[in-house]
Order: sequence, then C-alpha cells, then structure tokens
Amino acid sequence: MNWLKSGHDLKIAAAMFFAVIITFVALLWGDSFREQHLSFTKESGQFYPYFYSDGDEGGASSVDVGDADNWAWTCNVRTGLQYPYCGYGLQVKGSEEAGKSLDLSRYDRVMVSLRYHGPPSRLKLTLKNFDPAYSTKALGQSTMPVVAEFDVQEGLNEIILKREQFSVDQWWTDQRKALGGELEPDLRHVVAIDFVSAGGVTLGEFKVSVESIAFSGIIITTAQWYMLILGIWAGLIGLFLLYRFFSVKRGYEIRHRAQTREGLALAQARGAAETASAAKSQFLANMSHELRTPLNAILGYAQLLDREALTDRQRAAVQTIDQSGRHLLTLITDILDLSKIEAGRLDLLPAAFDLHACVGNVANMIRLRTEEKGLDFTVHLADDLPRQLVGDAKRIRQVLLNLLGNAVKFTMTGEVRLAISALPSPGDEVLIRFEVSDTGDGIQQDQIERLFEPFEQAGTAIDRSGGTGLGLSITRQLVQAMNGDISVQSIVGQGSHFTAEIVCSLGAADADDAHGDPPLPATFRVLVVDDDQATCEYLCHALAALGASAATAADGAGALEACAHMRPDLVLMDLKMPGMNGLDAIRRMKMSCALRDVPIVAITGAAGKTNEADALAAGAVRLLPKPVDIDTLAECLAACAAPPAEPVDDQRSAAEFKIPPVQQMQQLLILARAGNMRGVRIEAAQIAERDPQFRPFADRLCALAAAYQSPAVLRLVEQNIYGRDAA
Repeated sequence: MNWLKSGHDLKIAAAMFFAVIITFVALLWGDSFREQHLSFTKESGQFYPYFYSDGDEGGASSVDVGDADNWAWTCNVRTGLQYPYCGYGLQVKGSEEAGKSLDLSRYDRVMVSLRYHGPPSRLKLTLKNFDPAYSTKALGQSTMPVVAEFDVQEGLNEIILKREQFSVDQWWTDQRKALGGELEPDLRHVVAIDFVSAGGVTLGEFKVSVESIAFSGIIITTAQWYMLILGIWAGLIGLFLLYRFFSVKRGYEIRHRAQTREGLALAQARGAAETASAAKSQFLANMSHELRTPLNAILGYAQLLDREALTDRQRAAVQTIDQSGRHLLTLITDILDLSKIEAGRLDLLPAAFDLHACVGNVANMIRLRTEEKGLDFTVHLADDLPRQLVGDAKRIRQVLLNLLGNAVKFTMTGEVRLAISALPSPGDEVLIRFEVSDTGDGIQQDQIERLFEPFEQAGTAIDRSGGTGLGLSITRQLVQAMNGDISVQSIVGQGSHFTAEIVCSLGAADADDAHGDPPLPATFRVLVVDDDQATCEYLCHALAALGASAATAADGAGALEACAHMRPDLVLMDLKMPGMNGLDAIRRMKMSCALRDVPIVAITGAAGKTNEADALAAGAVRLLPKPVDIDTLAECLAACAAPPAEPVDDQRSAAEFKIPPVQQMQQLLILARAGNMRGVRIEAAQIAERDPQFRPFADRLCALAAAYQSPAVLRLVEQNIYGRDAA
C-alpha cells in the first residue's frame, strides 16, 4: 500500500493518462474539421453540356459550341430583347432518368477557373437545384436557380465565390410570391451548373472555356459526428477516471466502507431483482387465471350449444364464438409457453400413449378447418410406424397442431398433407419424423431465416394478422426438448414442406386399453367448487350432459360442509378462491377419514409445473387447466369412475418385471404415498432412461399413474419393496 501514499507518483501517472485522453480527442477533432474538396474537370465525365440563348424567346443572340467535351462555347450577343443573353450549362449525368443530383449544401466556396476572350464583361454562375417541393403545374420550371455574378477579363480568370454571395434568382422568386414566405437558397439537389451572361452585357462576341469547377468547405459526416461525440465522452470518462484515481488516496478505511456500502446496495438490488422476478411470475399466473376463467364459460357453453339442435345460422354463430375463444386461448397459451421457455421451465411429461390415436385426434381437428376452406387433407402413416410409444403426447399434439394450423392458414387452394414415418435408433428408442406439406404461396428465403424467431411471421400483413408469431418458435423449442430438430423447405408459388423429428421410447401395448372407458354409474355425484358462478353453471351443465349429477360450493369451507352431507364420488376443486383456497381444502379433506378416499381433480386458470406439483402433493389426482374441455372432463370422469386395478402379488411382479434398486424404489414410495402421480410418472421415466431393463416395470407404473390409480400405484410399489425385503 506504500504506492498509494505516494502523491507524487499518482500525479505523474494521472498527468500521463490525461495527456493520452487529450491527444485522442485532439486527433478526432482535427480529422473531423479538415477541409474537404469536390473538384470537376473536363476529364471527369460527370456532366453533359447544353446551351441556350434569347433566340428561344425571339431575340437575336446565338451560341456556338464546338467539341462538347471541351466545356467551351462562343456567344454572340445581339440586340433584339431588352435584356439579351446567352448561356452554357453542365447537367449532371443520370439526373433526368435516375434522379441523380449533387449535394453542395455543405460547401462554403466555389472556385471557377476559366479562360475568357472578348471585351470585359460580367457572367453569372447558376446552380440549379431540383426539389419536388417546388414543382407545381402552374409554375413552369421546377429547378431553383441559385446565382452569383462575377466580373471577367481577357485571359485566365480565377474566381472564388463565397456562400453568402449566392441568392435565389429574382425572376424565380417573383413567380412564387404566392407561396408566401422568403425562399432560402437550397443546394441539396443540384442537377446542373450554368454560366450565363449577366445584366448589362456588352454586345458582340465573347468566348469562354471552363478549365475546372471546385467546391470546398469543412464537411462533417454522420460518422465523424459520432466520432466527435465519442471523443467528448472519452474526455468525460477520462476526467471521471482521474477523479476516481485520485480518490484512492483517501485510504484503505474509506475504501473499505465504500465497498461495504456497495455490497449492501448490490444485495438490495439482487433482492429487488428477485422480488421483481417473483412478481412477474405471480402476475403471469394471475393473468392466466383471470383470462382463462371467463374463457372456461365461453368455450364450455359453446361446446354445449353445439351439441343441441340448432339452425344453420345459430350453429355458425356458436362455431364463431368457439373459434374466436380458442384463438384467444391459443394466444394466451403461446405467450405463457414462451415465458416458460425463456425461464428454462419447459415441462415434458413422458408417458405411454397411442401414437395412432394421437394423430387421429389432431387430424379430426384439422380436417374441419380444411373442409371450411375447400382444401384436400391427407394423412399417411408408414406401415412400420409403431403404435405404442412413451413420450409427451400433449406436446406432440401441440407440435402437430402448430405445423398443420400454419399450413391450413397460408394455403388458399390445393391440399395439406401429413406424413409420419419411423427411423431406427439405438436401443429401445425410435426417431419419429413428421412431414407437413402444403400447396400455399410459399415463403421468401429471407423470411425462412427468421421464421423460428419469436414474434416473426411469414406471409402478407393480412395473413399475419391472426397470430402472435410465437407458434413456430415454441414448436422448435418443443422439438429440441424432445431431442429432435425441425427444418423447412419452401418454393415461392409452389408451397412449403416442414420436417420435424423427435425421439420417443418404444412402449408395450396395454391390453386394458382395448376395452374403452366404462360407463358412469347411474348415481355418480360430483361436487363443483369454484367462486366464479359462470364456471360452476357451465360445469354443472357439462356434467349433466355426461350423465353425472352435480352440486356446487363457492369456497373451500363450503366444499368441506357439502362433502360431509352428500359424500360425492368426485370433487372438482378450483385452486384460487377467497377464504379457504383449493389447496387448503384438499389438505383438509385428505386429513378426514370419511373423505380421504374421495378423488379430487383440481382446476385452475394458472396451470403450470408449480401449481400442478402443489395440487398433487396436497392430494389431488389430476390438475385440469381452464377452460375445461368437455372431452377431457369425460376422460377424467371415466378414469375416476373406473374400478380399481387388480392387486399385483409380489411373486407375479417379481417374475414379470426387473425391479429397480432399493434407493429408487424408496423415492417412488414417497411419491406414491403423497399421491403425486405426476412425480411417479417422471421418476419412472427417468428409471427407464437410466437402465432399459427396468422399462417394463416403469411402463406399468406410468400406465397406472396416468389413469390416476393411486391405490394401485402404491400397492405395486409397496409389494415390490416389501416382497424383496421378505425374500
């Protein structure tokens, strides 16, 4: 620390640093204010000549031009008009066809070198500036003549005209007095340079040969302005650094206190950032709940009305309500999915599913849209395509719906085609390829490069008006999360071809799936718990249409009281309610001996990994996001009404399955006892991924957990643990 105490050394170092900064700024300023020149000669080839005289107006003057490239002319001034004249001009090449012009507004001086033969006289230099602002049908010429007069003598003349000597020619100003205001000389769009005899010219013949025309002045370009600003900032930063440099002399204790204060401020800033992040997450969850809750009633009643006997006009109105509501739901879901992806919280729930049935459901939804537009829609499944797979069926449907939805949206005539094939992969995995083709307008190459970026859309502005531009971005993230990739090929005017590949595991066919969902018992009773009256009414109507009777409660306390009186077969519990919320009510019910075995399905407008985990940990068998779809509700009712799975004895399970190690089974036991079926599915999928020999056991566990057979899951896990211990 001795060097900190040496003020002399600090001053020398500071002076050297300050000198470097000053030198840098001086170089920037000196280079920026250097005088610039723009010179034209006969050899430059940037102009072509023209000439004129008062002969065009009935006068007797004439102009004779020899070789046009020499910038020389002979003028014979004769009497005839009050002010006889003749002139010679140089027009910028390309100004007539391409609108090319010269910007001379930033030059201070004009230097003209010419040879003159004849009696002393006076010439006028005219810079003709074209600007559409001065062009009107009633005012003849549209070029503003900016002029300056000068005297010429026999021989070589070197003329220097300063900027202040130029003014707008009086005749041109007089013609435009009706426009109001004073016209200032404008030299931003110079298209021609004229030399013309000035007023009071001597009659007779004179010859002029222009050697060169040069413009000079200090020109500061945009880049130089940026450099000047950079120099100023560099100087300010240098001064600030010097100030900080000298502040080191105040000693170690002062520095230590400053660091302590900065550390405290940093901790406060970090706490504020974490609070802001939590507030953002809470805001998204609240917005999701608030938006999905009214959509639940809108879409639900639209589905119920669509099942009634309606006129064509009424059915069209109902379908319009349903389509608009689903479009709004898609926008909300896309934005929330994007926020999850950006936060690294994208959820994948692998489980056994029927690929053919999944594709069939998607095809049925897309076929309605293609029929409305008069498009052909075909689906081709390869002969060797496996049926039973293990993967996230919900996300696979989302990928297919995004790709097919875009294909239908941007195809006006022709067809949309979906082809699915399987490619071999090592082990028990299989690569599934989805190919979506259409005969739409195609995509421009520059749009393809940005197609998978957030908020980017292809097509015209009219085509793009129906979405957020998030679908393909989310699709790529989902495909990559499933260890795959997506690509696109497109030809403008012929159509597009999207290819998405994902990796799934092969699953064993479950014989129980062929029997279908059993019918609901005649006295199946459901308690609907939600503080939103519209949601309660819709769910009651939907349950009645599915063959179940329903009662309602407005909050968790009301749900506990209603359950004690009616002993329902199923409870639909909203999570966000005033008073006792859904999670507290679920925990209270699971603590009650009389209500412990009643299945509870949680519903929420803020579906997500955290909410689902909280609901399952509290004791719910499933979480349904709002708006609740009738088909999903029917599937949930069938699963909860199904008879419990037959117990699996330890000897049979030991013979059929390879059982994972004890540590993994203990984790499954904890999840099963908590009723966390989602956690059971995730843990089982990870066990199968780590060691394929445990896949049959994991698939059986996933199938039971997916059907919400929590007693059967717990029984299977306990028998394999305790049976192994007994052996």
